[in-house]
Amino acid sequence: MQPIYIIIPVHNRKVLTLACLENLKANGDLQKYHVIVVDDGSSDRTAEEVKANYPEVTVLQGDGNLWWTGAIALGMEYAYQQGATHFIWLNDDSLTAPNTLDLLVDFLKKHPDSIVGAACYEAESGQLVETGVKGRKRVKALEHEVVEVDGLSGYCVAISVSVFNQIGAPDANKFRQYAGDGMYTLKATRAGFKVYILGNVKAVLVEEKDPIHNFNNYLQKVKYRNFKSIFWDYKSPYHLPTQFYYHTYKYGFLLGLPLFIVKLFSWLVRFYV
Repeated sequence: MQPIYIIIPVHNRKVLTLACLENLKANGDLQKYHVIVVDDGSSDRTAEEVKANYPEVTVLQGDGNLWWTGAIALGMEYAYQQGATHFIWLNDDSLTAPNTLDLLVDFLKKHPDSIVGAACYEAESGQLVETGVKGRKRVKALEHEVVEVDGLSGYCVAISVSVFNQIGAPDANKFRQYAGDGMYTLKATRAGFKVYILGNVKAVLVEEKDPIHNFNNYLQKVKYRNFKSIFWDYKSPYHLPTQFYYHTYKYGFLLGLPLFIVKLFSWLVRFYV
């Protein structure tokens, strides 16, 4: 088996997690690559079901406080200790095509100082999702395109160990749930690594994506509309400490702070009006 580790962060989505693992098995990836499921304190017997049905999978346990970024960081650190040459981030709602992971790994072997992501499609609509960021613009890669980006969403992303050697794991303190993926890949580009989306490498996202990039749409969809749930809950993309760290890291403190304040004011106006 190759020293390549697929890291799947999970929490209380047993059906999705098992479907993701079954898809990897059907594609031959479960037999070819090491798989780590990081279960962050699930109460729906996710860990037990994974161990019973997929004994070849390593299950790492969290206590419910890892969130996405902490789970990814724990998985990467464990894989690194096992001698990993490459890491693959895979969300449990992302179903890869039969050759997706092979193509990502092959690309990294040819471009070792890189991070590369699959082109992701919504399952229901078939729409191509914008999973990359270039400057302030969200971008995607059409079939047969290779698009260089500054940052990537972490649905299905392969990373060379050289990246980890230089910049370590994602920052789970500042970006617990949201922005951990994009800020890590941005940090990698600033350290001299290249980040790409491969248009001919595909994954299907079986869960509907939340409208996190449009505040009004997010307000309409959120179940509990109160200040704490919108601005002070790690589950919210508008969690204020995360947004503060995001803006000041991406744009620098002198520009990022006023940008954050302007956005905060606009969010508060729309929240209360």
